[in-house]
Amino acid sequence: TVFVIVTHCHCYPLSLSPLNSTRMASDGDGDVAMTSANGEVKPDETPAEANDAATDAQATEDAPQEEKKEEPQGPAPEERVCMAESAKDAGNALLKAGDPAGAAAKYGEGVELTEPLLEKDPGEIGEELQKRGTAVYVALRLNSAQACLKQSCWVDAIEHSNKVLLLEKDNTKALYRRGCAALQLDTEGRLEQARSDFARMVQLEPGNREAREQHQKVKERLKDLKQQEKERLSAAMKGGLYQEQHKKLGKQQAAYEDEVKRRKEAGEDEISFEDWAKKEKEKQEELEKKQKEEAQKRREEERLEEEKRQWQEENASRVSEGQEELSLEDWRADKFKKAAEARKGEEVMRVDDAELDEEDRKLLQETKSKGYYHGRLGTVLSDNAPKPQQLVGESSPEAAASASNARAGSEWNQAGTWEEKDVSSWAKERLTARLLDARVSSPEVTLPSGSTGEVSAKVTKVKSLTGEAHIVYVRKQPRHGYNYEAELSFSISIGDEKAVNGTLSVPELMDVTAPAELRIDAKWKGSGPSEQVLSLATEWLNKLRESVRCQVAAFRSEYQERS
Repeated sequence: TVFVIVTHCHCYPLSLSPLNSTRMASDGDGDVAMTSANGEVKPDETPAEANDAATDAQATEDAPQEEKKEEPQGPAPEERVCMAESAKDAGNALLKAGDPAGAAAKYGEGVELTEPLLEKDPGEIGEELQKRGTAVYVALRLNSAQACLKQSCWVDAIEHSNKVLLLEKDNTKALYRRGCAALQLDTEGRLEQARSDFARMVQLEPGNREAREQHQKVKERLKDLKQQEKERLSAAMKGGLYQEQHKKLGKQQAAYEDEVKRRKEAGEDEISFEDWAKKEKEKQEELEKKQKEEAQKRREEERLEEEKRQWQEENASRVSEGQEELSLEDWRADKFKKAAEARKGEEVMRVDDAELDEEDRKLLQETKSKGYYHGRLGTVLSDNAPKPQQLVGESSPEAAASASNARAGSEWNQAGTWEEKDVSSWAKERLTARLLDARVSSPEVTLPSGSTGEVSAKVTKVKSLTGEAHIVYVRKQPRHGYNYEAELSFSISIGDEKAVNGTLSVPELMDVTAPAELRIDAKWKGSGPSEQVLSLATEWLNKLRESVRCQVAAFRSEYQERS
């Protein structure tokens, strides 16, 4: 049996009332439900509903049964809807600014305002106002689910989606987001839920390739999970579950005994197994550190050599055109200036951050002019692109069907075969290594104080790198596709000043974007650099951006050579 512990992060709780004497409990699937102090399961209720319940209980004891219940305190229905719409807009702005936790809190305020209106009679508040309130409530729940997905709060995302599906059982946005969250939980029960959600989406939108891909992905993951469980049980039955660990421990014990024997013959002090193991680990770590530093030094030398080659080529070209040669520093500055001008005015607002509805249109309404990789291959119209199938042998029914389809006149593959190779794991490893090599420095830079000192800027950590990479062969010609999103930590040191840190975000690290045109957003940590060094720090931050682009270019070249 596999045990999975699911923790909630800072998405707002589904029951927002501070008046409820409640605690959190888990249902059968590990999701969160609300229970009262005596253990009775309670539905979600708002502060207004909690006050109503208390008022009703008191009225039952002190007044005749037919006495009219007091109206809940708080804003009028129309004011509630207006305030909820404002909360939704504020949440969208926070999400766009990269603050999903703050966005979730704003969405929660809107949910608290509109949820009581769902049970109102249309005649009491007006049919149009109730429709408007329900619409904003659904949008708030969907946006809350999206904010939770961005924080990896999978269970909360499922709960928000569930609330929408209670009102609209075929809401494709809710189905998609619940399916994505359930897929991440990676338990058999949740994977079955994800498969059901994506299957329903395929029924509702047969032309939605994203839904079909996710449906196939979850089916394959379920198959793998069941196979892993089968192998685990088989290994346990054969007694081989810990064989590898025992073998490793046996090698360590033999090496330790050799060391004890050597020390005894040499007349040295005895050493315990724990102390020996600790020293061996330190030696191994030191060796790995040295190897890493040597590799990093080699890559830096290669980068400088390549930079020197480009500089010399540029000067040779300038001489042939009768122009004056450039110094290395001037050439670097000119290269940076040209790249900056090329990117000027090309800032792209990310649709999914700016407006959630636009993101869903992008995911759920596939554009016919784009191909399998959403247009990156640019070889086939979407309606004509068959779903890729694994080749299992010439005599298999799948292969026969594929051959039959090709002969029938598939626009993208009239003359040959198609093959796809997933290289995501390799690409992530190499791209991570390249990004960590991004750094710039100079031993003598004129500081704002007038003195000279050393300045350096470097990427210190790859905080996240998500996406995939595939090599697709069309008519035996390879197409190297990749699509990643990266978040990096950086540090800038200026003379004796305290180092300033921050985050670089690369939202569109993909094959269709030239490295020189990569959008790299930056955010200082805390208050950022002081006013005195702000200009210099910004200058070196831009140089670090260029170093990141150079490393991406190096990765791209390395990737192109892979087959």
